[in-house]
Order: sequence, then C-alpha cells, then structure tokens
Amino acid sequence: MREIRRVSPSMIVACVALTVALGGTGYATILTVIPRESVGTRQLKDDSVVTSKVRDFSLRAWDFKRGSLPRGPAGPVGPVGPQGPPGVVGDVTMHEDSVSVPGNIANGLFKSRAVQVLCPSGEKVIAGGTRWSSDTDAEQLITVYSRPLIINGKVVGWRARGGSDLAGDRIFNVQVLCSK
Repeated sequence: MREIRRVSPSMIVACVALTVALGGTGYATILTVIPRESVGTRQLKDDSVVTSKVRDFSLRAWDFKRGSLPRGPAGPVGPVGPQGPPGVVGDVTMHEDSVSVPGNIANGLFKSRAVQVLCPSGEKVIAGGTRWSSDTDAEQLITVYSRPLIINGKVVGWRARGGSDLAGDRIFNVQVLCSK
C-alpha cells in the first residue's frame, strides 16, 4: 500500500499567502485606482487614432469590427468555390551557366566561386537551382547559397556560389527557369 504524505503547515501558509497576494489585493487596488465604468466613449477624444499615426500594412482584417471592411466583387465560382482568373505561363526554358571551382591546395583552405545566369529580355524568372559536375557521396561539394538575382528591384536571373575542399577542380552549374 502506498503511503500518503501530509502537507506541511509551511506549505499551507505559503499557498494562502500567494492566493491573497495574487487575488484579492490586486483586484481591490485596480478598483480603487480606476473605478468601474469610468472610461467610456465620452472620455475618448475624437480622432485619437488617425491615419498618420498608423504604420502602413500594420493592420489586419481581425483588427476591424466584423462587416466594417468593404468587400470586393466576387470572382467566378469554380468546383471548390470562388476562384480568380486563370494564370498563364508561357513557354518555359532553362538557361544555364557554369564556373570551375579550383581544387584545394595542401593547406586545407576551402575554395568557392560564384556564377549567375540571366533570363533573356522579356522573360520572367520562374525558379532556379544548382548542380555539380560530379555527385558522389564521398565528395564534399557545397552550395554556399542559391538565390534569385535582383537588379533594380526586379528578379532577372539566378545567382549561386559553390564550394569545394577536394584536391581536384569541379564544375559548378547554376540554372534558371524562364517563362515568356
């Protein structure tokens, strides 16, 4: 049979003190500082929050009263509900460029090289990626980064950096998918 341990008197006193400290006293203090029903619409100033005081894009739909935001026109109804206009992707082509990453020298330094490829004028970037000339598990070939190439705020291609700690040279390729 399992023995039930008795609660010590000091634990009871501590729990009662904690309950009083967190409960009754805090509630009484708030009511004496701010009386019930003391802040309402009469106390609020007109235009206390104006557009100039709100940071752009900081408000979300749940920040507004239900039904107070205007709704746009409904789109066509599809098999699973409203849907927007169909997207159109033209012909997709892959463009690729490469760079030779030099072999490592005896001092153990890591070598890396970057390469980028652009979509032709009039085409849009869909995605990008990298590959190496060899792909065996025993080789330490690393893609340091692989990301869209942005010029003047517009994605125009793909840029990547590859690194190697092998003795021999390896070819590092970057590819970009472009659409007309």
